Amino acid sequence: MMDAIIRAKLSEIEQSEHVKIILAVEAGSRAWGFSSPDSDYDVRFIYIKEKKEYLRLEEIRDSIDWQQDEHLDMEGWDLRKVLRMIYRSTPEIYEWFFSGIVYRETPEAQELRKLLPEYFSITKCAQNYLHIASMVFRTYFRDDEVWQVKYFYLLRPMLQIQWMLEEKNVPPVQMEELVREKMPDEWKGFILEILEKKKKSSELGKASRNKRLNQDIAETLREMERQILSMKKEEKKSWDLLDQYFYSVL
Repeated sequence: MMDAIIRAKLSEIEQSEHVKIILAVEAGSRAWGFSSPDSDYDVRFIYIKEKKEYLRLEEIRDSIDWQQDEHLDMEGWDLRKVLRMIYRSTPEIYEWFFSGIVYRETPEAQELRKLLPEYFSITKCAQNYLHIASMVFRTYFRDDEVWQVKYFYLLRPMLQIQWMLEEKNVPPVQMEELVREKMPDEWKGFILEILEKKKKSSELGKASRNKRLNQDIAETLREMERQILSMKKEEKKSWDLLDQYFYSVL
């Protein structure tokens, strides 16, 4: 039922905002595989404006915040903004294209998907994920008790970094796949147990901080930072493929 509501709202956005939505996916905990029964829906979409809008001298709005309530959060980004983020190898865009829950994907999005490998940068993505993980660790893992759900928001980007360092490609979106493939055996069972609890309950609550796990996480973050900083500097990419794509869809 919710799928039908979301698809109807996408059409409503197109008519009201005079845009064409080329990709719409789930991008929150439902896409990541640790949603609760009452988790909200985090819908993200990419849209194209009318050609004349891109020819205006005045800066145009590059995002649409359509609905944000306790059940549904819908946000979209303009194609030009997305292309610039792809050039910078922003992980968030890659996650949209690798989401397992797709509400709409047009031929324009399928063509754009083909360009992603050309601009994927392990260094840039890893730096981004390291920043996220480090911030979560500093914010939520200093007290004697920690919110158990924060383990997912901490470990997911760390495991994605581990995946990229070892596999040299785009990491999976799903938390469980990352845990099973890249989590050390010592902690795998502990995290999978919390994951199953999260899927069945609305809130996990707090628990005593696991000092040994915290120490391992801190050491791993430092080692990841060292590895990322030691990576060979990448050559600057050309904008040509993205420019050609942008011209073609307009």
